[in-house]
Amino acid sequence: MFEYFEFNIAPWGWEITVYFFLIGTAAMTYVYAAAPAVFGDVFGGIARSMEPFQKTGMLAALVLLLISGPLLIVDLGVPERFLYPILHFHWTSPLSWGALFLPLFGLCIVGFLAALWFNRPQLLKPIGILGMLLSLSMPLYTGLDLMVHQTRELWSNPTIPVLFVILSVSSGTALVSVIHLARGQFDARTFEFLHWFLYVALGTTLALFLGELVTLLYGSAELQQAWTLINERFWVQFWVMTFGLGILTPFLLMIVTHYWKSARVLTLAAVLAAVGAFFFRSVLIYAGQLTQIYY
Repeated sequence: MFEYFEFNIAPWGWEITVYFFLIGTAAMTYVYAAAPAVFGDVFGGIARSMEPFQKTGMLAALVLLLISGPLLIVDLGVPERFLYPILHFHWTSPLSWGALFLPLFGLCIVGFLAALWFNRPQLLKPIGILGMLLSLSMPLYTGLDLMVHQTRELWSNPTIPVLFVILSVSSGTALVSVIHLARGQFDARTFEFLHWFLYVALGTTLALFLGELVTLLYGSAELQQAWTLINERFWVQFWVMTFGLGILTPFLLMIVTHYWKSARVLTLAAVLAAVGAFFFRSVLIYAGQLTQIYY
């Protein structure tokens, strides 16, 4: 027996929502910045279009990471709690792995920057590869951390980690596009590179969004309760900010860029996709906490 009441609470507030968004954005920004060192000789060398972005991208990823850390500590309440998942490490816990990988990811950013500044090109590829693997782990561990909550059916879904990775691709592409546009560094190859990533991210996000709808409509009683809750309390965030503004509109803009290769339009599409990425993740986090069978 379960019901939704006003006193149902969401212990994970805005700090966690913003934290998930920022570390996902930092992760994808790292991937773009390290791409010339890791993939520079494959796919026709298109990743080399990111070479002017390497230092700026790494600095941007580092700044996002430095902002994310305090947000996590604010949510935990006591700074020492950040160390608990490491000190009491459990190999099946996504939180333990995330707490371990987060500082290692920061070290990779610093290491890559040091290799650039001190002109050590032979270090860029190994650090870049290691950092990319850790980048993937950032959104992946946050999604897995939700998925393992078996008593919250909106989260207990194997597509959640995949979704969080894809949403990070959207928000990271948005940041990279904005920086390129502001610095006047868009050229044909940069446009093609970012365009491809955004297309894949938007297409996958739309597929996962539709899959989530089917799950909500035909799932268990708790999922149908979540469906009602989303439409009553989060309909603006879900339908307007996520589906309308964050998925459909960028898709239409991407069709425009197929015929009119405008960096400004591509950047606008990426920014809107990032807005959708934030609200999609936010609705899932909040609604998932409010529909509880066992509380």
